[in-house]
Amino acid sequence: MLAPKHLTKCVKGDYRLIAISDIHGHLDRFKALLKKVQYRPREDYLVILGDFIEKGDQVLETIHYVMELSKLPRVYVLTGNCEWALCAIMSEPELAKEIPLYLKRVSSNGIVRTLYNEGHYEDGHETPLGIQRDIARKIHKELLFCEHLPTTLKFNDFIFVHAGLEPREDYKQCGLSSYLEFQHFMDYGHLLKETVIVGHLPTSNYREGQINNDILYDEKKRIISIDGGTGVKMISQLNALIITSKNGDITFHQKKVQPLPKAIITEDYHPQYHDSHKIAFPYYKVEVLEEGTEFSKCYQEETHQILMIKNEFLYIRNKDYYCLDDYTDAFLDVKKQDEIALIGVYGQYAYGIYDGQVGWIPYHNIKIK
Repeated sequence: MLAPKHLTKCVKGDYRLIAISDIHGHLDRFKALLKKVQYRPREDYLVILGDFIEKGDQVLETIHYVMELSKLPRVYVLTGNCEWALCAIMSEPELAKEIPLYLKRVSSNGIVRTLYNEGHYEDGHETPLGIQRDIARKIHKELLFCEHLPTTLKFNDFIFVHAGLEPREDYKQCGLSSYLEFQHFMDYGHLLKETVIVGHLPTSNYREGQINNDILYDEKKRIISIDGGTGVKMISQLNALIITSKNGDITFHQKKVQPLPKAIITEDYHPQYHDSHKIAFPYYKVEVLEEGTEFSKCYQEETHQILMIKNEFLYIRNKDYYCLDDYTDAFLDVKKQDEIALIGVYGQYAYGIYDGQVGWIPYHNIKIK
């Protein structure tokens, strides 16, 4: 199975490096982002921080595209927890019986789910070990590629890793789970002089009261987090961190792809001010205090918040109410002719993004382009 593998690259002079994480089988977004940053294979360095598989509907195509990119001398592909999980579930016989659970938790959409459905294994004609062997045979070269991916890349004064590092001076002695599954790494920090660049956790998870998956920079802790939530969040984007070194000066820029339709504001909308609230993973369970025709008044126990949740975002599981996904009850303050990115239309209200702010607006105030 996978053992940590560490790469080091020292570059002298000027350079441009593009870092992208958590593509999750969204090849169209990935290609669009490379085009948007004007990626130049012969001149730019490209680092992919793992989790380029599962959760999307272009997983096999994404693996093959990444495999081709990896042949270029300035491309570095690191492993993530999804690549590790795929290799484990397909190679360790004792995990064969866990494939149904894997499909439910990790790969409800992805390469294993596709091959599982194509094999009609749900009818029970094959044993768990037989299913494992059959699927592994069909994606043998893809598994081989994932199994040999490095875990970290030290590039000059930067360390790239999927999830995080333990607080130790020798980062090469961390446990594998830290590299691939460290939760809330930005809250803990590290002991190194280098800046650590990670994905794994959508950046919106770090932002209280706001749904925003732009790149996060913490100069004090020397951490940059770049996962835009693609394949995980309903409101997501694919981010590219662009690091440019020119005459010894380092600058950072962000580009993103967020494929949402646009809408134009047809008349001013200035909502009455009220405190906005946000629900985010893992605190989706709520208590409905008062049902409404469009929004229901709800209470979230762990965060002690009372907020208005759009009825379409509420569902019942085991007699308890839950919010469907990350959610905010903010309303957008916009003027006529402003443009918003449209997340969706729910009843008499539209859910959109304006100037980085997610919120609601009456549907009659917009015109979809």
